[in-house]
Amino acid sequence: MNEHQIQIIAEVKKIVTDIFDKKVNPLFIFHNLEHTRQVVDAVEVIGCHYQLNSNNQLILLVSAWFHDTGFSAGQAEGLEKESIKLATDFLQHHYADQEFIFQVTSCIQSTQMPHAPANLSEQIICDADLFHLGTDKFSEMTELLRQEWQVYYNKEFSKEKWRQWNIEFLVSHKYFTGYCQLHLEPVKQKWIDQLRNGEQSFKSGAI
Repeated sequence: MNEHQIQIIAEVKKIVTDIFDKKVNPLFIFHNLEHTRQVVDAVEVIGCHYQLNSNNQLILLVSAWFHDTGFSAGQAEGLEKESIKLATDFLQHHYADQEFIFQVTSCIQSTQMPHAPANLSEQIICDADLFHLGTDKFSEMTELLRQEWQVYYNKEFSKEKWRQWNIEFLVSHKYFTGYCQLHLEPVKQKWIDQLRNGEQSFKSGAI
């Protein structure tokens, strides 16, 4: 990327960090700044594999940074719409053209579940958003999600119920990019096997 694009990313990182630090409720212990950084890193890894041009790299990085900023509204419902609003406001302020804004908003919208990406960029950000399912971070991340949901929905999830939910989610999930299908899907399948074998502790390092 050129110097101007690098500067844009630096400004995006700064404003998104500020949003999470000051406006996102700390109860969101899964959907937090650390998760956003992980998605940004995953977008870079997958995007590098596909040798994206600098403009597409910029679109994906901006989208990844902003994709969960909608949690600043205090709720999970409709977060993509709020994230798109925040990203659009930023990009208009920086005189981005309408096509660039459209591409960013489409990428953010594509992260809404269930995923239905329409092109490679959307496939990449969807896979990046759930990159952890195929890594040794799954155990840690699913526990954070359980704790977040228990507070947010004011509902207790037993170990058995959570184990069954994870099995169903992992089985129904699919990676869209060939890169993730090759490198992450086999690890995800091992997590499924572990869960089916009744290992409720989700021990990190077991895989």
